[in-house]
This record gives sequence, C-alpha cells and structure tokens, in this order.
Amino acid sequence: MKKLFFSFALSLIVLSVNISAQVLDKDTEAATKKLFHPDLIGVELKLQGEYVGKDGEKQVGVQVVARGGKSFHALVLDGGLPGDGWDGGKYSLLESGPLVDGRVELSSPNDEGTTAVLDDNGLTLKRNNQKALLKRVERKSETLGQLPPAGAIVLFGGSKPNVNAFEQRKDIEGMTEPMMFQGSMMAGAVTKQKFRDYTLHVEFMTGWEPQNIPWRRADAGIYMLSRYEVAIGDSFGFDYDLSGATSPFRPKLVDEKSKTSKFPIPKNNNAPRVCGSVFTYPSKVPNACLPPLVWQTLDIEFKAPRFDDKGKKTSKAMLSVKLNGHQTVEKLEVNGPTPHGFKGPETADGPIWFEAFGRRVIYRNIWVVERP
Repeated sequence: MKKLFFSFALSLIVLSVNISAQVLDKDTEAATKKLFHPDLIGVELKLQGEYVGKDGEKQVGVQVVARGGKSFHALVLDGGLPGDGWDGGKYSLLESGPLVDGRVELSSPNDEGTTAVLDDNGLTLKRNNQKALLKRVERKSETLGQLPPAGAIVLFGGSKPNVNAFEQRKDIEGMTEPMMFQGSMMAGAVTKQKFRDYTLHVEFMTGWEPQNIPWRRADAGIYMLSRYEVAIGDSFGFDYDLSGATSPFRPKLVDEKSKTSKFPIPKNNNAPRVCGSVFTYPSKVPNACLPPLVWQTLDIEFKAPRFDDKGKKTSKAMLSVKLNGHQTVEKLEVNGPTPHGFKGPETADGPIWFEAFGRRVIYRNIWVVERP
C-alpha cells in the first residue's frame, strides 16, 4: 500500500509540474492573444504582406509593413520578392497616411510620380505614368512542416505537444520557464538535455508589434549551448536596426536624401540585425523574413568548440543558418559567446535556450539530429 501511495503521490507531482508549465495566468494569456490572435488585430493584418505583379513587362514585388497608427510603409522591389526575383539591389520606399475606410494611399518621400493605393483588391502601383495591379501572395518556407527524420530527438511537436523536454532555469532575465499557448511553445525555455554537434529544425511565429521599430519587434533568439545566438525578430520589410545602423551589405534606397522618412539616414556602418543572423555578425541579403503571424523556419547546423586536455580552445564554434530556406549564415566561426547568453566560460556541450525577452515569439515542430 505504501508503494502504491508513493507511486500515486509521485504521479501527482509530475502532473502538477506539467500543468503548471502549460497553463497561463489570465494576464499573460490576454497579453499573448494581443500578439497572436488575428481577430484582435483587424484589417491591418489583412493588408500587410507581400504583393506581386507586372509593371509593364517587368516583374515587381512589394512588401507592405504595418507601422502602427493604421499606417504602413512599402518597399518596391524590381524583379520580384526577396529570394524570388529581386537581385538585392536598389529599391523604392513608399509611406502612407492612416488607413481610412479600408483604403491606404502611399507615396514616395522623394519621387512625386510614384504612388500606390492599397485595399482589398490588392496594391495598385503608379509610376512612370503607368499603373500596375499587384496581388497579395502568401509564401511558405520549403522546410515548413518537415517531419523529423529517423533518429531525431523531438523537443516539441507531434500530435500531443508538451514541454517535457524543457526545464526551469535562471537566466539573465531572472527565470526561464517553459510555457504553452494554444498548442505552441512560447519563447522562454531551455532544454534539459545537453547537445554538442547537431542539426536543429525550428518553426516559429513572430508576434504583432507594428508600433515598434527594429530591433524591438518580436526580439528574441535561439542560443546554441545557451551561448551563441541565432537572432529572431520581425525584420520583415526592414534592413536596419532600431538605431538606423546599416552595413555594406544593405541595398540602397533609390534616393537617400529624405530627412523626414520613417527610414532614417544611415548613421554608421554596423551590421544590421535581421532575423536569421548570428547576433553581432553581418548576415547575407536579401532579408528573407516573412510577415508576423506567418509560420517561418530556421534550419541550423551547429558545431561546438573544441578543447584540448588542458581546457584550451583548439577550434571555434561554427554556425550555418537558413531562414525560410534561404542561406543567411554559412560556416561562420564564432569568436566566442555572443552577448546576453548564459554566463560562464565556453563549454564543449550545453543546452539549447529559446530566449524569452517578453515571450513575443512562439514555436512548433522543433527537433534535433545529433552528429557524431
């Protein structure tokens, strides 16, 4: 009987841990719904996104980005969208007044002859005295929904997802605690298991924060060994961070002279912090980030640093990253831990940490394939 009682008590303890890790308090749930529930966002969400059509004989793509206050900006990309026709060269910028009766008028801060109208029918672009109707498209990553291969370790997913692969742990934000929201894992979890060399597949969604500017939109990251950050954030339709910093990799506006634009004039030559980059290291363009509330993928190849018998590092950690199937980082040797990771010296293995930073990112279908 004592053995039976102990087993029952133990099951209650395990059950309580799982329940507490998966049930949100009312304030957290309400705040999370504002970020991820389409019904609470409205028409801005329907209008923001990517548009494709032909301007004369040439393909053209436009990325429309909500900026708060029911206003938008748009990038006009000749050739198509990033990773699908645009060559990463110059682009045009359009900015809007407020949304009125489901209609948005956009104009160029530099070129009076370039305008656009955005509504339920699409985006009508006018330039060079010609009009072109562009239709909204919804692109998906080629690795979205990819099933874990044989031998993979599923950290989160399956028909009944749970956070049992993660644990509570103190971090720079005070505490990491695994939580779930409507079947997805919220940012802010660290794996119980330590890893060394591996392939990591992650599907993520950024929250709705049009009032913020990069790098404050859905700011988060995934830390290999809890020390090397692959940055996550809503950099859709942006190519600079919150300071207006740019890099030699940044394409140029057709006209950079405007001082009133929502796109500030470049201040320095620092690398932009875009989604899918390794924090503090430059990433390749074009920016392959998709809009918020769209499921995206990160496919990461990681090789841990090596140490000799005396603990001296003999080789650096190495990272390759694909965002939505597009290579953003390729065999990058990381000099040491990136900022804001777990404290302590570099190690030969460690857990994977999904940084919280406000829990503005959610995850699904997370798995790891370890390499010998």
